[in-house]
Amino acid sequence: MTVSSPRILVVDDEKMIRLQLRRVMERAGYEVIEAADGQECLQQYQAFVPDMVLMDAMMPNMDGFDACAQIQRLPEPYHAPVLMITGLEDTSSVDQAFAAGATDYITKPIHWAVLLKRVDRLLQQTNLYRELERRVQERTSQLRVEVEERKKAEQKVRLMLEREQEISDMKSRLISTLSHEFRTPLSLILLTAEQMELKYEHLTAEVRSGKFNRIRQNIDRITQILDGALVLNNFHVGGVEVHPTSIEIAGFCQELEVQWRTLLTPEHTLTIHAKESGSCHLLCDPALLVQALTHIFRNCVRFSPKGGAIAVIVERADQDLLIHLRDQGIGIPEAEIPKIFERFYRASNADSVPGTPGIGLGLAIASRIIELHQGSIRAESALKDGTTVTVRLPLTLKVSDLL
Repeated sequence: MTVSSPRILVVDDEKMIRLQLRRVMERAGYEVIEAADGQECLQQYQAFVPDMVLMDAMMPNMDGFDACAQIQRLPEPYHAPVLMITGLEDTSSVDQAFAAGATDYITKPIHWAVLLKRVDRLLQQTNLYRELERRVQERTSQLRVEVEERKKAEQKVRLMLEREQEISDMKSRLISTLSHEFRTPLSLILLTAEQMELKYEHLTAEVRSGKFNRIRQNIDRITQILDGALVLNNFHVGGVEVHPTSIEIAGFCQELEVQWRTLLTPEHTLTIHAKESGSCHLLCDPALLVQALTHIFRNCVRFSPKGGAIAVIVERADQDLLIHLRDQGIGIPEAEIPKIFERFYRASNADSVPGTPGIGLGLAIASRIIELHQGSIRAESALKDGTTVTVRLPLTLKVSDLL
């Protein structure tokens, strides 16, 4: 690789002196550029960016002091050293040269050997300075990278700790809630079993059947609570696996209707209306989607104590599928609607319906499942006038979006 020679800018208003300086510098192996005054010096400096400037102090138009001062104000990453050449030897002129930014000075008549030594020394100092500056900048860049990496690592650790704390808090809350919620069904199971043990032979078949049914109902309730707790825990520890497949909407709705009719009471009616034809398909995990919708449907049944119609309407809106579940139940206080999809949250009027114990997990689980499918869920409600929960799912999902 060819290394370029240092570039020297010679500035003097006397042509003969410029010629002598050129010859001496070129013989020493330097590349030379000339300027006849301070203004031309600035032009040449910005055009060629020299490694050093040999500057006469006394020149017309703009003297060496002003030119040197303006060089220092140029937006260069490095300012070339300026060696002032002058016939002036008084202290004030020397002070003025250094005040203007000159690196060194030499007086006329020029001693050529001394000049070459000064030039060589100044260039070496400049090269050392530039190398040091380069290393400082390089190290500074490395430190910035290291600091950013450390910040990212600290942020990652902080998020992990917050996540662990959130999981720990959730588990503590879950254990406390489960302990409380299990007392009632377990007490009823125990009480019913003791009654049957003491009076079994004196009970009619109808009474026995009713007591067995009560035990079954309470066991089912415990099972539901445990299943909900396990699902919610899996969401928080990242243990939920999604198995996407393409489903045909109309057929899916028919299967839902068959399953949900087993959850109805004699006082309720169910209608599912799919406005989309069989050609409409949705990419999803069918088992998870059924689970989410069933949690919503159970609430429709539980909180419609006097029965009434439960309607499910499925329709397409641009590139989304909308699933509306409407009931004629007790409704939700308006201020509480934004909170009903939070875990462990139960509306303040939920306990007004007998036989609807719960720990506020069903809608939270449904919301998380819908989020996994890149969808959204919202509720509209009015007290004593029913509730409508709308699930929005994108029809443009790809398999990679669900994994």
